[in-house]
Amino acid sequence: MLGMMSEPLYATPDAGNQANRRLLLISYHFPPDPSVGARRWEKLAHYVAERGWGVDVITRREQPFTSPSDLARLKTLPSGVRIYGVPLPTLALQRVEHAAWSLLRGRRKTATKAVPAQGHAKTGGGTNNGTATSLSSPREKIRWSLHTPRGYLRAYWAWLDFAQYGEWGTQVERVARAIVHPKVHLAVVSSGPPHMSHDAGRRVSKRTGLPFVMDMRDPWRNVERLSEGTSSPLWLHMAARYERRAVEQATLVVANTELARRALQEAYPARRNDIITAMNGADADPLPPRRRGENGQGKDRFVIGHAGTIYLDRDPRALFQAAARVVRELALTPEQFTLEFIGELEAVGGFPIREVAQQEGIDEYVRTGPPRPHAEAMQFMADATMLVTMSGTNATAIPAKTFECIRFDSWILALSAPGSATELLLQGTEADVAPPGDVERITDVIRKRYQQHAAGVAPVRIAADGDDRFSRCGQAKLLFDAITSRVVQS
Repeated sequence: MLGMMSEPLYATPDAGNQANRRLLLISYHFPPDPSVGARRWEKLAHYVAERGWGVDVITRREQPFTSPSDLARLKTLPSGVRIYGVPLPTLALQRVEHAAWSLLRGRRKTATKAVPAQGHAKTGGGTNNGTATSLSSPREKIRWSLHTPRGYLRAYWAWLDFAQYGEWGTQVERVARAIVHPKVHLAVVSSGPPHMSHDAGRRVSKRTGLPFVMDMRDPWRNVERLSEGTSSPLWLHMAARYERRAVEQATLVVANTELARRALQEAYPARRNDIITAMNGADADPLPPRRRGENGQGKDRFVIGHAGTIYLDRDPRALFQAAARVVRELALTPEQFTLEFIGELEAVGGFPIREVAQQEGIDEYVRTGPPRPHAEAMQFMADATMLVTMSGTNATAIPAKTFECIRFDSWILALSAPGSATELLLQGTEADVAPPGDVERITDVIRKRYQQHAAGVAPVRIAADGDDRFSRCGQAKLLFDAITSRVVQS
């Protein structure tokens, strides 16, 4: 089995000296995985190639790449990329658990389905009245509750989360040791979540002597919400322990927002000079032109667009309420004004998004659609008059879509808490930032922008060419300059 996993599933030809100067990347998400977590290093791989390095990627994969869509995406990777696949294992205890639940379901007419352990924490949810739900828990409300069966289950699922991804990391370590060449590989880089990728990177570094770069796409010990199934103090305790081990081993720790960097520096003051910020940044890929639709009055319809998954606490209810107010105040029709969503939209606060819109009296103004391929999603965003991003309660993270939104000639409405990483990023720009539940503020923003639109004012994109503050190129330079100075030349 190790022999099979230590052979690349896919490789692009080396150029120049890439065969002799390589990075080892451990990232659970990597193309053709469509998740947003895969996109960071998909793009950074091009800047690795520009440095004259190659990259060996160990990622989650169970089967060879065969589908036309997979191969089409892989062909966009630069030279010098080799991809190795390690399946996510099923633990023996999980097989016992699944068998027990199957037996229980077979004995009951109505079965209660277990909440699965979540591999990495996401933001939480809202109920029918917009309050937090059992779908997730803010960290400040996570308490031991071992006097209840649910408390024991949460602790078990928290342990299982680390155990399963830890076992994946153990198999990754075996593959890494089989492919690492000390005179070829410059460093091992881990990218998470899932954050046990960092523990795998730590172990590979310790066994091989390679410098370790820890790339944190989201907070680990400082996570702000946990899914209900793993919302146990045990998860927080284990996160703190594993993160500390990884940081102690790391030569360089990378946070993807300034607020996340500050939190890490506070937690590890002795390592503060080894912790840097390298955000995702906006790409310079060609953008599709905006297609202008006509309404009955001969003017473009005002479209508020949102592309991507609506996580559990990114409830658009306040946005719907604000839009409903503007519709009533200005007597707008669906031919003049719509809110359009594409992506994973099955539920908000436990019921379908269409029902949320109906409850807020704006159903006929709301249009929804499934996730689309990246090119189609970019066209959708290009056609929007205003683009909405939602941070929920996650103040230290910047939604990855933000860096796409700011490239378009659209007004930006960022639903994010005061003092958040998103607000910090957008300071000094024309973007509008509003607290996620502040209906008054959101109403004011939509009203103002609609009136500007009706008066013929066109929005202008925020991310100007050559602005390293927002560009992927500028952020990649910060990252790889740091790797070159602290790791490659050390």
